[in-house]
Amino acid sequence: MENLSKSMIIESNELMKEIELKVFGKYGFTLLAFPCAGDEYDELFDGEFVKSVENYLINGLFRIVYVPTVENRIWKNHTIEWKDRSNLLRNYNNFLINELLPNLFRIAGSPSPIITFGCGESGFFAANTYFRHPDIFYGTIAIDAFYDLRYLCGFDSWDENCYFNSPLDFLPNLQEEYWLIHLRAKKQVHLIATEREDNFVSIEQNKKLSEVLKSKGITHNFQVIVPKHSDIYFSWKEVFVDIVNKYF
Repeated sequence: MENLSKSMIIESNELMKEIELKVFGKYGFTLLAFPCAGDEYDELFDGEFVKSVENYLINGLFRIVYVPTVENRIWKNHTIEWKDRSNLLRNYNNFLINELLPNLFRIAGSPSPIITFGCGESGFFAANTYFRHPDIFYGTIAIDAFYDLRYLCGFDSWDENCYFNSPLDFLPNLQEEYWLIHLRAKKQVHLIATEREDNFVSIEQNKKLSEVLKSKGITHNFQVIVPKHSDIYFSWKEVFVDIVNKYF
């Protein structure tokens, strides 16, 4: 994979820092991946997802671009006030659309389909990014994700920005035909939860979100899967590979 991987640095004005992208593959649509074990790409964990679909990357079906998240700086950084964390999430969303997106198109050579991907807390970023911008993104793969921002951030307070970054809040009230038309047109929306004793919250949130999407006529693939392995990262990789094999 050495000749199919590279790093790319973006100067982000929104986040006031350099952002390093990890790019795997040269052709096809883009799978925009959010790291599963922390804010930055981790070879030990995220690298296994890349290796698991190596044949698809070599054959040019899609490329994977890993972008850092700010989950630890938001959800777990209790040294800053909730309002500052809310603003940081707003800045991150602006970075994804205003600064990252043009670079993704530049990497691809032209505007091309982008599907978001994430597991656990990073699944929130994947799903939220898609549901906020279904006119830009082609779909999402969210495994054991969370869709109620309150669970992730534990904010005592709430503002409009929090509301519009909490899919279980803003999607039930979505009425504008422009957004519904785009959401109904997409066929690569995968909401997967693994049946584990410690995964009750994610399972319930996935079920609630699936019901919301059904009520609005939005096609999606929702499954609760019994994992074959106890290791959570191995289970996530297994689910990811299964989705790629079946639907791509």
